[in-house]
Formats: sequence, structure tokens, C-alpha cells
Amino acid sequence: MGIAEVTLRSLIGFAVLFIVARVLGKKLIAQMTFFDFVTGITIGSVTANLILNKQIRLTTGVYALLIFGFLTLALGLLTIKVFSARKVLSGEPLLIIKNGKIYEQGMMHARLSVDSLLHQLRKKNIFYLDDVDFAFFETDGTISPNQKKTQSEQSSGRGLPQTFIIDGRVLEDSLQALNKDKKWLDNLLASHQTKLKDVFVAQLDQNDNLYIDYRQDRQPQ
Repeated sequence: MGIAEVTLRSLIGFAVLFIVARVLGKKLIAQMTFFDFVTGITIGSVTANLILNKQIRLTTGVYALLIFGFLTLALGLLTIKVFSARKVLSGEPLLIIKNGKIYEQGMMHARLSVDSLLHQLRKKNIFYLDDVDFAFFETDGTISPNQKKTQSEQSSGRGLPQTFIIDGRVLEDSLQALNKDKKWLDNLLASHQTKLKDVFVAQLDQNDNLYIDYRQDRQPQ
């Protein structure tokens, strides 16, 4: 392609992309569902091919971009008007914590690991799992936790917690940071009449306040 054709394609592609983006509306990246994210990438890819791929006719590329934009808009309106369509296309929030207890069923459906859960809670300035009254995994991939008021007022004096068991596996570095050993862990499990494989998450703060979440938790119906 010559400079003139590339320039023409770029101008037309930019104009069509701008119109499609304006019609589809504005949404922050943090508010985008996975479908929104994939749609944005696809529209960008179609526009790039329209500009750079000389084997694609200009009219064909513009038509494809408009069709894809129209379908995206139609599905977006459908999710607003029809609840069942919204559940299929956008999904629904998943309860992953209630009364400080993690629901592995919700975690599994969200494909969320304990490490990711703790990371997102820390970004909300929540460091203790027993501080969480309830938390939902939203359709945009973020976590919306509600912190217990009575717990949050006392958390400042607890220091940083150490999560020393995740998914039935001992985190040796965390255990050493707590100045605890294997014997202490064995005695702890014995006192709670449980086995290591049955512990989903365990935390200990600097005041020796223990938090244990067991595998048998299930999401309430």
C-alpha cells in the first residue's frame, strides 16, 4: 500500500472507530466485564486490520466494524432490559466470604485463589479475614468486602497478620516469621481436632489471635 492509501484507511478507520466508541458509551476499565474487555480488543483488532491489511477491502472492513459494533450495542441493551440475558452475558456477583468464613464453592466458581483474595483485600486496607463480614466477587473481577465495624476498630493494635496455611499447605517462611515450628503447628491442629489437609486458610496476628477457615464451608443457598 502507498502512503495515500494508508492515510485514507487510517482516517476512515479512526472516524468509524470513534463513532462506534461514542455509540457504545463510556465505561471505566475497572467497571468492564470480561465480555466488555474482549469486545474492546476485537474492535481494535478489526480496525487495525482495516488500516494495515491491503487484502481486506476498505468497504468490507468498515462494514465488519459497524456490524460488530451494532451487535455489541444490541447485547448491551439486552443485558439492561432482560435479567436472564444479563446473568448469561455478564454473570452475577459471587459470595466468597460470610462472617469471616471463606466459601470454597464461590472461590472455585470465580476461579479465585487465596493469594489473589488476600491481595485484593489488602488493596482495600483489610488484612484480617475475620474482619470481613461478607465479600462478593464482582463481574468486573474485583472484590467488594464489607468490614465488621467492631473488628475494624480493634485491628490497628493487632499488627500485620501472617497467613501460614493456604489450601492445606504450610507456608514455611510465614511460620518462621511467627517464630513457630512444626511441633507448635502439630499441637495447634491437635487442639482444634483437625488435620492439615482440612484447613483451607490459617492466620495468626502479633497478639496470637488465630483465624482458621476449614474446607467444609459451603456457600449458602
